[in-house]
Order: sequence, then structure tokens, then C-alpha cells
Amino acid sequence: MKEKIKKLLFESSRNSRITTKELGKKTRVSQQSASYLKNQLKKKKLIHSSTIVDGVKLGFINILVGFNFIQTDSITKKEIIEEFKKTDEIIGIEEGKEGVDLLIEYSTLNLSAFNKIHSEIISKFNKKLKTTFVLPVIVNHEYQKNYLSRKFDNTDLILSGDRILRELTKKELKILNELVKFPDKKLIEISDSLNIQIKSVMRIKRLLEKKFVIKGYSLFFDNLKLGIKRQAILLRFTSQEMKQIDKFYLFTKNNKNIIQFTKIIGEFQVLIIAESLKDLGIIKDIRANFPIEKYLIIKSEKIHKKQYLPNLENYFKL
Repeated sequence: MKEKIKKLLFESSRNSRITTKELGKKTRVSQQSASYLKNQLKKKKLIHSSTIVDGVKLGFINILVGFNFIQTDSITKKEIIEEFKKTDEIIGIEEGKEGVDLLIEYSTLNLSAFNKIHSEIISKFNKKLKTTFVLPVIVNHEYQKNYLSRKFDNTDLILSGDRILRELTKKELKILNELVKFPDKKLIEISDSLNIQIKSVMRIKRLLEKKFVIKGYSLFFDNLKLGIKRQAILLRFTSQEMKQIDKFYLFTKNNKNIIQFTKIIGEFQVLIIAESLKDLGIIKDIRANFPIEKYLIIKSEKIHKKQYLPNLENYFKL
């Protein structure tokens, strides 16, 4: 990957709504060049924007579910993935080529709601799909994609940890929903589509950021086409060494290839996401330094969907 592309991906993933003028400055290219490169990546569907929202502040919980296909023909796979894309409560769909076939992330108001939706899916595809694990999320830490940069940014976005609910007005919910559905949408376009004055849209966006409901704007990639290796690794520590998890968290935070650390409940206790432009051998370092009882490596094929909230219109009167 060319150095200028790496710089652009890194800076855009730190803030996908960055202006092309600022992007040009940070990547040391002209504004026109930065704009052209980013637009080409979007046009080729190599990058996709997302608004990072801490759903717990609105009362949502997240659950990770692993699936394996019983029927592995391409038509069946496409049918199931398309159904998942249409399921509003499913906010993340990642296809694996090893480990599990699908890593799915649900976002619902409670476990009962999750169970109902999940049971409907299992019933519909009972001869085509098998659940391999269900792991509720405790807290999620997201890091910068430092493997793309020579400098190291140790920014740590914490999601799902703070259980203090935020009361949002109808206008705030409308603007938040629009930013989740259309992360790249210009504020003037949001103003027009919602019939809310532009000054109010700007003020409310800043307020949502100040309340830490919106925690940033980032990208996810077509990793295969960009030549990025990606793995999701599920880990279980030995019962005697649970205290090592806090030490492990610091290890992940200071590793340039790890972009996510998530505490979960179930047969595994931790999920990490690692990305690299080279082959990933990170499990060797982990096992050499930490008492791991069990692990599962999911080698990623493609991310089909990634957002942080379901459609708020289904939960609030907008």
C-alpha cells in the first residue's frame, strides 16, 4: 500500500468527517489530491464511514453471536447475509473464512428482546445456520489504526461501560439517527431533510458530542481489497489468573495492530480485533505472555455491515 494511502486511511479513520483541507494538511498533499483520493476509495467501496455512538447511553446493550453455515453454497450464504442486513437490530456483520462463518453483533434494549429476534432468525434458517456462541458485551475499547501510521496515537474510546442514561430531545434523536444512517451527510443536507434550521443542527451535533453520546466518526474497510489482514480473537484466561485481564488490556492498548479490546460474558472473557498489512502472528505473543486457557481465531473475509445503533425510529417517537 502506498504511503499516501496509508496516511489518508489513518487520518480519515480518526475522523471520517474531517474536511479535505485539513486532511490534505495532515497527509501533506494538496486539498484537491486528498479529496480525489478519498472520493476514489469511496467510489470503489473500499472505505465506509460510521458514526461512533455509545448506545448504552440510550439504554441499548450489545451481544456478539457466532454462526456457522450448515449449507455452504453461495446462494444460501447470500440469502442469509442479506436477511441479516435487513434486520435492524443487527448492527455488525462480519464474514469469516476461518474460525466461524459469521460474527454478528446485535443491539437491543434488553436480553429478552435479543432472544426474541435471535430465535426468529434461528427458526427461519434452522436447516441452514447454526449458532456457535452467544457473548453479551460488558465494555468495549476502540483504538486507532496505528499499523497505518509511523506515529502512535493511544486514544482509547470506551463504549458500553458508562450506564448513565442520557435524556435526548426529539430533535437530538432525529439528528443522531440521521448521522448514524448517513455518517457522511453534510449538516446543511441534514437541515433540509429534517426541516431543522442549520444553526440548530450544528448546535445539537456539538451537544451530542459534548454529552459523549457521539464519540467520533470513523471508517471500516474492505480489508481484502486493501490488502489488510484482520482477525477477531476470542480468549479465555485460566481461572487462577483472571487478574491478568487488566494487564492484558494495557498490552492491547499499546500494541499497534490491536484496534479493539472487548470484555464479554460467556465461554470467552475477551475479544480483540487485530489488523495488519503483514501476516498476523499476534496469538503467539499473547500465549507467550499471558495464561490463556482457550482461544478461537476468526480470520476475517469481509465486513458487510458496521454501525453503532439500530434505527432509532423503531424505539423513539421521532
